[in-house]
Amino acid sequence: MTLQDKIHHTEKIADAIQRREDFYTLKTDKVRHIELPTPQVAGTMTQQRTYATGKAMEIIEQITRS
Repeated sequence: MTLQDKIHHTEKIADAIQRREDFYTLKTDKVRHIELPTPQVAGTMTQQRTYATGKAMEIIEQITRS
């Protein structure tokens, strides 16, 4: 996965977390259905986005390590 792919999927996963979606489908060499954490509901929108982006980055790192 290239850096551009990582950035793209991090943004899309963060969007999905904030929309309270249960899963994100990652289509690379194979299709993966990733279970998403619940979004942060307290705090400012900036804090909520930072939380979602951080969680998305953790997910991408776990995927690229395995």
